[in-house]
Amino acid sequence: MSRLHPLILPAAALMGGIFLAAWLGPWPGWPLLAGAALALAVALGLGLRGKAISPALLALACLLAGAGLLSLERSATLPADHLAFLADGKTHRIEALALSPAQPGGRGVRLLAQVVRLDGQRVSGLLRLSLASELTPPPAGSRFVMRASLRPVTSLANPGGFDYAQFMADKGIHAQAYAGRSAKLAVLGRGNVPWPRSWLLAARQRLAYQIEALSPTQGRELLRALVLGQRGGLSGETREAFGVTGAAHLLAISGLHIGLVWGLAYALLRWALAAWPGLALRWPVVKWAAALALLPAAGYAGLAGGSTPTLRALVMIACLVSALWASRPYRPSGGLALAALVIGLLWPESPLTLSFQMSFVAVAAILLAAAPLARWLRGLAPGPRLAGTVMGWLGLSGVVGLAVWPLAVQNFHQLPVYSLPANALLIPLVAMLTLPLALVAAGVGMVWAAGGQALFSLAAWPAEGAVFLVEWLAGLPGAVHYLAGPGPWAALMFYAGAMAALTLPRRWAWGLGAGLGAAGLALWLGLSGPSPADGKLRAWVLDVGQGSATVLRLPQGQMMVIDGGGWGGSDFDFGRQVIAPFLWGMGFGRVEVVACSHRDTDHAGGLPFVARWFSPRQIWTNGEAASGGWYGRLLETARERGIPVLGPEKIARVRRLGGASLRLLWPPLGVGLTGKNSNDHSLWLGVGLGRAWLWLPGDGGPKVERVVAPLLPATGSQVLLGPHHGSKNSLTPALLGRMRPQAVVFSSGCWGRWPSPSRQAQARANQAGAAIYGTNWQGCLELTSQGGPWSVMPTLSPPRDCLAPWPGQKKTRSAERRNGS
Repeated sequence: MSRLHPLILPAAALMGGIFLAAWLGPWPGWPLLAGAALALAVALGLGLRGKAISPALLALACLLAGAGLLSLERSATLPADHLAFLADGKTHRIEALALSPAQPGGRGVRLLAQVVRLDGQRVSGLLRLSLASELTPPPAGSRFVMRASLRPVTSLANPGGFDYAQFMADKGIHAQAYAGRSAKLAVLGRGNVPWPRSWLLAARQRLAYQIEALSPTQGRELLRALVLGQRGGLSGETREAFGVTGAAHLLAISGLHIGLVWGLAYALLRWALAAWPGLALRWPVVKWAAALALLPAAGYAGLAGGSTPTLRALVMIACLVSALWASRPYRPSGGLALAALVIGLLWPESPLTLSFQMSFVAVAAILLAAAPLARWLRGLAPGPRLAGTVMGWLGLSGVVGLAVWPLAVQNFHQLPVYSLPANALLIPLVAMLTLPLALVAAGVGMVWAAGGQALFSLAAWPAEGAVFLVEWLAGLPGAVHYLAGPGPWAALMFYAGAMAALTLPRRWAWGLGAGLGAAGLALWLGLSGPSPADGKLRAWVLDVGQGSATVLRLPQGQMMVIDGGGWGGSDFDFGRQVIAPFLWGMGFGRVEVVACSHRDTDHAGGLPFVARWFSPRQIWTNGEAASGGWYGRLLETARERGIPVLGPEKIARVRRLGGASLRLLWPPLGVGLTGKNSNDHSLWLGVGLGRAWLWLPGDGGPKVERVVAPLLPATGSQVLLGPHHGSKNSLTPALLGRMRPQAVVFSSGCWGRWPSPSRQAQARANQAGAAIYGTNWQGCLELTSQGGPWSVMPTLSPPRDCLAPWPGQKKTRSAERRNGS
């Protein structure tokens, strides 16, 4: 234990308190903080009396402080005038202050704004604002007014899915708005922003204009990410390429970037001060250069948004500078522990974020293992010094990659095969060439726009090279494997084992480390697989917004995916981001059948990824020819992978699968669909067990319903997925009168452009005696049957408020917000 810095135990205790409160709390915060103050007072009292300060008391104080601070933060309520209570989906007159330069996003641009007035009344709260591409965005720091639809930030509520609403709430953002061509946006002038924030906003906007003037390429967007911390303009393909090569950390402003800025500034300042003989002989040039270099490092951190890794790096550099001024040896582990203490005390939610965890794990790995290994490898390398440096660099990259691997696999389900060579090539190209050029361009651009523009054009060349290289590496065969993550407990075991092996005395460090690592592996292997088949028919109607995606588990355990969601005009991959994480979280690595009801984006969007990575035996379609888009990618994937594509004639012959009955009711065999719209081309599939049936009609319209109705069973427990997301003409009386469904499930968006499902469809379902469920209100819906009545389990209870009111329910969102949820 003598190898540990004395701040490490208090930092670990603080983190433990925060995680305990997140897992088991929140608890009453003030009693916990009072207990922390008492423990700290006792520890300091012992120190003042000449006795050694008890590490146990300090750890107890930090443990209680962490739990108390997080509990207080999570129990805090928003003010009554906050946007969270006013986002109702209606159009309002919004007066706001722009807090960031606009960046590409969606079909236009987006920015962050502080709302000042809503319909003339004073309000508070941050707003994520999206603007149509035809509008000129307001400059950062300016006041503006517009008319726009105000909506709450919501998540796709699926088991184990990414909680986007909580992610934004942690940033203080609870509302979003879209301003189209009729927004009447007008800039009112400069906002009342105090210095230095006003200077920082002006600087960010000035640089944003210079970057925006470059050719619209992914290289330009990489520069925007490196200088301003804005990644909205990076395409889905580019972001995925950095991810599958294990180089995604280069897209975020991290400790590497801050350290590089400080190091460059230190070298320049030391050279400049040493060139002044009178100053160099009278003052400690090295110390002054180190301290003054903190200013550009802090400025860059503020310019890029002040993320957790940048704050961690600044604290560690400040510790280094303090040790230098005090003429004391610097222990980086103490700086890392102090950074954890500072960030955890000021922002107790931060340790729960992936950014914090990966940043601190990577630096801890460098300090404990990577740096010693790099020195050892450099000593082994024969010949030129460059060879030893390369071997040390590769060793360091390998250890860091291995250290963050459990977190990366748990959250991204990726195993980047080429991570080591990719980082060995991309880190010098991005962090040591592109970034310095971009920062010099930013510095010059602050005082001379034309000069900065020219230097940004120069920096775009290596940026384009980096994008080309990363996309080439990502396209190599076998560049990435996807797999279910180890889970939080298994990851904790891995890290505990690594810490034991690297820090404890040798006589039992390796035994304990190996034991904990083996326990983590056993947990991973034991919990990552699917549960045994139990003879039940299960379906999960996933929350994919205004779209449709259903996952089925058949009685004998086989999996089907029917439709995959999707957003028109967006490169958001529902297969990669929604369906695959759900399947991996359930322990499933392959599916039997992928079915696409028709070619519309909101049904086909997520299926190409599922077809590529889950090895389906068959792909079912309605027989439509490829027409580009997501549906075209699905058929292209089928050709590349050699997966049979079955049309309606062959699907109709499949009557049993995995212990379940199957029926295809539409399109009819031998009947042409000429003249019918794309929605009426949809497959109408039924999956049954005993007297229970689940019907999946795609977007089939009223004409199809009238043809299908006589073919449906007139008895049994039937659940119907609302045709066309519950449009006003769906659910005809003939259909409902024939099947008399136990329940109607609507798959629709919560805050779309129009209320969905429609009031008319809900009323007809209610009149037929069907229970009504909806992914818009209740998130993912799990349906289970043993051959009789279905049980339906929603993810969200109580249901959330949406543009379409929940039948028979009062508003719930405002109450939830006031309770701090």
